[in-house]
Amino acid sequence: MRITGVRVVPVVGGWYCDDKAALTAGQVETDHHLARGRPRTAGFTAVREVGRGVGIILQLDDGSTAYGDGASVTYAGAAGRDPPFRLDEHAAEFQELVVPWLMGREVSDFSEMADGIEELRWRDSRLHTALRYAISQALLEASAAALACTKAEVLARSLGAEITRSPVRLVVQSGTDRYNAVDKAIYHRVDVFPHGLIQSVDQDLGPTGEKLLEYARWIASRLAEHKVEPEYRPSIHFDSYGAVGRAFSHDLNAITGYLLRLEETVSPLSLQIESPVDMKSQQAQIETLGSLRKSLAARGSRVTLIVDEWCNTLEDVALFARSGAVDMIQVKMPDLGSISQSAKAVLECRRHGVNAYLGGSCNETDPNARNAVHLAVATGPEQVLARPGMGIDEAVSIMRNEEARLRATLG
Repeated sequence: MRITGVRVVPVVGGWYCDDKAALTAGQVETDHHLARGRPRTAGFTAVREVGRGVGIILQLDDGSTAYGDGASVTYAGAAGRDPPFRLDEHAAEFQELVVPWLMGREVSDFSEMADGIEELRWRDSRLHTALRYAISQALLEASAAALACTKAEVLARSLGAEITRSPVRLVVQSGTDRYNAVDKAIYHRVDVFPHGLIQSVDQDLGPTGEKLLEYARWIASRLAEHKVEPEYRPSIHFDSYGAVGRAFSHDLNAITGYLLRLEETVSPLSLQIESPVDMKSQQAQIETLGSLRKSLAARGSRVTLIVDEWCNTLEDVALFARSGAVDMIQVKMPDLGSISQSAKAVLECRRHGVNAYLGGSCNETDPNARNAVHLAVATGPEQVLARPGMGIDEAVSIMRNEEARLRATLG
């Protein structure tokens, strides 16, 4: 089966692109969801913009079509990521490079095509991650059609992996609606929650961490109020965007002590902390997280340390996995470009004994969410971000329903 036509359409993401540098610097004033401030990150025209991306439609020679799309992550341009994607800025490279590369291509060998996308260069640079993400998902769908199988099977075969039988463990993002989100997560019996969006020391964490401790205590009590069954034991996950480090002036002993208090607060549930520190370089991030992990282990802690910032590519994932600095790596799918890169990253984590969190962005789309389920079933990460958006109900519905359909198809 070959590609006979290529069309491109504008895409609206499931959330927004936010200028992280402006937000964490306390230079953004928020009024409900209206954000006011001066952009600090290259590529932003406002501190909050509607997330946009690109959709790719492939016409195949049997008359069918295949589709894939991609958008910028929420914190585009931060920690080495590509800037916000704007379709008009990439029109020339798409028409002059991508379309000729796709036209007439035979689509059954997904692995070869996905690697080819990563090798494409426009003016000595890789294609924007959103573009690589979109093209690869369209090719994945085309390959599944050509081989008359599921996308999960295409991914597993391309990697020499086996389809996993374990249910997909979902992680949700609360956004700033932290309390309603917990109730929704409990109703849905979500595996990992709430995320929390703990990015401001003063507003979210508290100068000494007291606000997050209070929130953690409330979560523990809320589970009791819902009268959940004893076997439901979710992991409690907070993403602090480096706020814990900033609050304690990056003092290792102080950070360790605080995380021990937080762990005790949610006990007997397990605690995951994502980006407790956000350093200015990749090397500093590795060194600081590694020291923190050793400090926690020395005091008997079982907190799961998760890296996100400065871990954007397959090469970055391999570096962090080898470093021993963290317990879990967020494989942030839109940051890695081709969807095959994310699949390889999950297996890379496994090779080094590090847990894989198949993450992504709330600014993704419903096709991205369904494809993430196929990738998870093909590779078996420890947990998967529910997307798009931060409403929880919608993302959980999309992904759990896709898994149910996929499992039924696989038999």
